[in-house]
Amino acid sequence: MEKPVTLLVERTPPGMNRRTLLITTAIILSAMAGLWLFYSTPTKPAPDSAATAGGAAWTGIKLPPPSYSPVERLRTKTVAGNDSFTVETRELEIRQPLKILQQLFLQPDSPETAEAFEGVSTADFKTSPFEAPRSSPLYQSPGISAESEEGFGPPSIERASLAREIRQGISPLETLQRAELKIVGISEENGLAEIDLLFHLAGASAREEQHQWNGQAQLSWDSRQKKFSSFRISSRQHVRMTAKPFTDVTSEVLGANTSYRDILVPSIDHFRRRLDAAVGIGVYGHNGLAIGDANGDGLEDLYVLTAAGLPNLLYRAEKDGTFTDTSREAGVDLLDGTSQALFLDLDNDSDQDLFLVTDQKLAVLLNDGSGRFSHSADAIAQEATGSATPLSATAADYDLDGLVDVYICSYVFWRGGSNSAGTRLPIPYHEAHNGAANILLKNLGGGRFKDMTAESGLGRNNQRFSFAAAWGDYDDDGHPDLYIANDFGSNNLWRNRGDGTFEETTATAGVEDTGAGMSVSWEDYDNDGDLDLYVGNMFSAAGQRVTGKEDYKAGDRQLQGIYRRHARGNSLFSNSGGGAFEDRSLAGSSWFGRWAWGSDFIDFNLDGHEDIYVQNGFLTNSREHDL
Repeated sequence: MEKPVTLLVERTPPGMNRRTLLITTAIILSAMAGLWLFYSTPTKPAPDSAATAGGAAWTGIKLPPPSYSPVERLRTKTVAGNDSFTVETRELEIRQPLKILQQLFLQPDSPETAEAFEGVSTADFKTSPFEAPRSSPLYQSPGISAESEEGFGPPSIERASLAREIRQGISPLETLQRAELKIVGISEENGLAEIDLLFHLAGASAREEQHQWNGQAQLSWDSRQKKFSSFRISSRQHVRMTAKPFTDVTSEVLGANTSYRDILVPSIDHFRRRLDAAVGIGVYGHNGLAIGDANGDGLEDLYVLTAAGLPNLLYRAEKDGTFTDTSREAGVDLLDGTSQALFLDLDNDSDQDLFLVTDQKLAVLLNDGSGRFSHSADAIAQEATGSATPLSATAADYDLDGLVDVYICSYVFWRGGSNSAGTRLPIPYHEAHNGAANILLKNLGGGRFKDMTAESGLGRNNQRFSFAAAWGDYDDDGHPDLYIANDFGSNNLWRNRGDGTFEETTATAGVEDTGAGMSVSWEDYDNDGDLDLYVGNMFSAAGQRVTGKEDYKAGDRQLQGIYRRHARGNSLFSNSGGGAFEDRSLAGSSWFGRWAWGSDFIDFNLDGHEDIYVQNGFLTNSREHDL
């Protein structure tokens, strides 16, 4: 709830009416503006000017220009046409006509849209058939089916029949609810640009059946006429869902709480206008939640993390399926920006404590068994994190002593460390080693921890830009191993030797994965008895376009491949046994996860096979087309 604002106005001095006051204020403001212009603009003395009484001619004063960070300077080069990558200039040219084609998918029967498309396509425009001549099943279970569609053939159908083809291609739907077309490649020769597209179409039938088509296509663009000349589908997958697997019940189970309405419902922009920018909400938004039984009643409670300046929220699960806000009485309504929380039994007393990663420090909150928490001030020495800002945490009993330990990922020095200036930008971009160090915390009992990073061997190769890590026994020797997802470079796989130390096996295992690593999860997705690996990365359509050009990093194809991999998307590694993995990302069609912050294996439809859920998104303003 917003507080009312009180405006205090000074009384007008005697003898001064309101009109005089306004005029006086205007004169003062004008004078201030004049002084600003005078002092911020260098002046040159007249050639015949005489020295002043002090003996020196007036030369004027120029305020120093504003300073710009290296990132801000780089941004100017990313505007289409400001660099040598002509592909981006072409993308800018195609962008608006492509939106018209996208609208035609959504409204194939609209005369206005059809007329608009005629204006951006040649008179001899042709399209390939939208009905697939052949298909093969990919997946079948009660309520869900998927099939691969192939053999669409070359463009042969006239422009006048395009709307009909679209309608037939999305049968049994009459209209779509969503249509996305992403340009991932552009090649040009003799005035004709060939455009590689990823497309995503989705909608629901009158019987509430969900349909989704994902595929690849090629558009031809006549650069001389600045119009489309052909459209061809190369491959497509059709997913049909006859049952609605999930229903949104958020407002029903949380809606009775004032905190839900006042904190969780408003948008990011709402709070960006109301919180101090120095500590408040950033472009990343809220930071997720933790699930655990806080009060020991057998029901799983929710601990929701909010932006700095807003209280974190603990919602106690009730037997009727609703939740009650108990944040204040539980002592967990922290105002610190919290990037991660873990429910863990840190002191082995059989209740769920909280381990928090905040902007300022690592925090241990011990549970008294009833759902009330107290801060353990001496749990972790402040020197453990130094000037780095911890970002995420993952827990396991790595030394098998019966106490759960915690590994902390750090990204950069955000708290004024001596290296802060040098660690904001990755150097080099594709394999950076100037990030903040990660930390292994050994549990000593009683909720106290000791930094064992150096002693364990994890201090080597430890200056990465690490987003997340996960424990998993990939070699099945009974000891949890550690995989770390790094931004701006290859990832790390650390094999647990079983004596409290680790050895890096990233290269031999084949899981370097030089993407923009942001999440990692372990699971046996192929049910062969060993743990497989899924890594969430960044997908960038613009990155795919630029890195796909022959002249990009000319003379260094290896580096070009690294940058191209950086923009590709997510990775799925199948455990082959013997400490090695096989990259199944493309074969398994699991690479496209958009801007993937988080990911996890979950058997959604309870068929005995682990599915993959990817949490994604970013604030894009008006440039949503590249994400």
